[in-house]
Amino acid sequence: MADKTLHEAIEEHIEYLKAQGKSERTLYTYGKDFEQIEAYFGSDKKLGSILVPHVSGFFKSDALLKMHGDKDRSPITVKKTVRVFRTFLVWALEQGYIDKLPLPKDTPMGRSVRTQPEVQSAEPDPAAAAS
Repeated sequence: MADKTLHEAIEEHIEYLKAQGKSERTLYTYGKDFEQIEAYFGSDKKLGSILVPHVSGFFKSDALLKMHGDKDRSPITVKKTVRVFRTFLVWALEQGYIDKLPLPKDTPMGRSVRTQPEVQSAEPDPAAAAS
């Protein structure tokens, strides 16, 4: 489980995304995000050894926030890279490659199936009508 390297897991995740029908453009831009992530952590970093302080450091690093030549990256680009990394880590957790998400508490989690409210039945809820 914890023996998988970041590079191996990313390669597997990209194959998963291809199987999900992601477009070539999406795969390309995600690939660029993963290049940044690998450059920061190192391709041989064991996935299970990435902890909250490491991820927090990446989120505050010039590797994420700056482009070549010390120019700031667009906040939209930074948010997308954070989202791609977050969804990758959620996927890694679901695969059993990590035991828990190494995300700082303030990481936006976005929408997910698990956080969506249950689908309401077509029948009106009498308790809701009474309020």
